[in-house]
Amino acid sequence: MSRLLIFSTKRNNIPQKAFVRFASYSSSPSVPPAIFARGSGGRSSFSGVIATVFGSTGFLGRYVVNQLGRVGSQVIATWRGDELDARHLKPMGDLGQIIPFEIELRHHESIRKAIENSNVVINLLGKNYPTRYYSLYDVHVTAPRTIAQIAREVGVEHFIHVSSIGADKNSKSEFLRTKAQGEEAVRDVFPSATIIRPCDMFGDEDNFINRACIMVKTLPFIPLVKEGRAKLQPVWCNDIAMVIRKAAQDPEMFLGRTFELGGTKIYTMREFFEWIVAETKYPKSFQDVPYKVAEMLLFFAEKRLPIVNPDPKFTRDHLIRETSDRIVTCKNGELTFEDIDIVPHEFDSDIAKEVTKLYRRAGDTSELFYQ
Repeated sequence: MSRLLIFSTKRNNIPQKAFVRFASYSSSPSVPPAIFARGSGGRSSFSGVIATVFGSTGFLGRYVVNQLGRVGSQVIATWRGDELDARHLKPMGDLGQIIPFEIELRHHESIRKAIENSNVVINLLGKNYPTRYYSLYDVHVTAPRTIAQIAREVGVEHFIHVSSIGADKNSKSEFLRTKAQGEEAVRDVFPSATIIRPCDMFGDEDNFINRACIMVKTLPFIPLVKEGRAKLQPVWCNDIAMVIRKAAQDPEMFLGRTFELGGTKIYTMREFFEWIVAETKYPKSFQDVPYKVAEMLLFFAEKRLPIVNPDPKFTRDHLIRETSDRIVTCKNGELTFEDIDIVPHEFDSDIAKEVTKLYRRAGDTSELFYQ
């Protein structure tokens, strides 16, 4: 079956025809897009994947778009707010293959137009704190359910939903609780969806190493709640993006399955901060802080204030998560990197160390001045 793909972009608020291309692929979900791939496999090939990515302008989104673009996929990169937020994605694929597309989650017709010509839909939407217009439930449950429902209606072959490690309906963390509810909502509507639960992801723009470095640089000591015994299993964001790309190219292998993806080594929170201190060269002591005291301090730290604190990095929900284990358990038979023959990168590597350079006591030359 041939489909004519016609996408519209906005320039000076005037709709314009921006991209026209014929793509031939079967509408049957039993035939993987790879069968229709053309070319040698590079960015100027056609991988057979026509993917709509929700959350493309976020941290993980740019890596997913890059992974898809470099193998010759057509990517509809959805955005809301400022159209400039998506412009950095366009060079990640061949000319005209990455198409920024404006959507609004409450405007279902915009979602329908974004996915009606795709054979894969990838949902990366997520947020750490509620805002005036969107609660965590809106983003983690209502939006995935809506996207999955429309994807099923228009005949999308494969739906990939990114959740979080530790997602649990009974969790005290609203983030983890709504993530679990979002998984159920997606599976109810789209039973063959692939669900991916990544552990704490690190990378240049992460909210993991960067947050820790800010703490080490600004606080007089490193506060540890519950003695920093909670366990974590950091994973490189590009390894997660690689799995998503493989799922888009070979849906038969991933249909209806759930993956828990973590790094090669498990750390405690104390060990993690010891690594951060060593890399940033800031001599800091560790201080145990009672849970109630930390909760009270974060009550004020999580307040969103214009200019002063527009994007809170530390919330009470973070406290709940970071005092609980965030590691791969596979309690219900979930799959891991090993099941798809991928070896994730080490956390204690140049990749993670690059992130700390911005915060080092003497920049890149810290080792010349501080031991």
